Amino acid sequence: MTQYDAGPGEWSDRPWESPDKKPRPHARRRRMTLPPWALLAILVGILILLCVGLILIVKAIQGGDRATPTPPATATRSASPTITPPAIAPTAVITRTPTATVVLPLPGTPGPTPLIQIAPGALVVVQGTTGAGLNLRQQPTTYSRIETTVREGTVLLVLDGPTEADGYVWWKLRSPEGKEGWGAANWLVLKIGQD
Repeated sequence: MTQYDAGPGEWSDRPWESPDKKPRPHARRRRMTLPPWALLAILVGILILLCVGLILIVKAIQGGDRATPTPPATATRSASPTITPPAIAPTAVITRTPTATVVLPLPGTPGPTPLIQIAPGALVVVQGTTGAGLNLRQQPTTYSRIETTVREGTVLLVLDGPTEADGYVWWKLRSPEGKEGWGAANWLVLKIGQD
């Protein structure tokens, strides 16, 4: 005679109802898992989209005036004609080359004539540097090495020059300490009443 399950723990002739058989859980829903490279690709894609969106927002904020469409231009008549002068192209560049100054004595004046311009042999005073002093350089250019810096008010002897370079007129000078170098004439004033 066949046995039927009368309740939990009872014997039955049905194999699926055997008490020794462990119950199987119902099929679980499996989570969808992605490989790590796919997750990384998705993350990079999201970052790119965020960056592009941020750039578009910034451009919209900065160029708000340019984003508005302009109405088409309409022709209007003006009462006076407009005259445009022709463009003139430069044809030549004029450059000045400094020449040595010769001081001649005036007839009837006793003794040597005082210098009225900076020239070799003259004494000059450093002025107008607002306390920074004048750099005496190895060569007459702003890119040359600085030999020494002399204070404002220092009296210097002019040895050679003038030479034009880098937009300045340069004179070779000697400081009271005996150091020599080229100084720009913009900060030199001829000493009146030389000793």
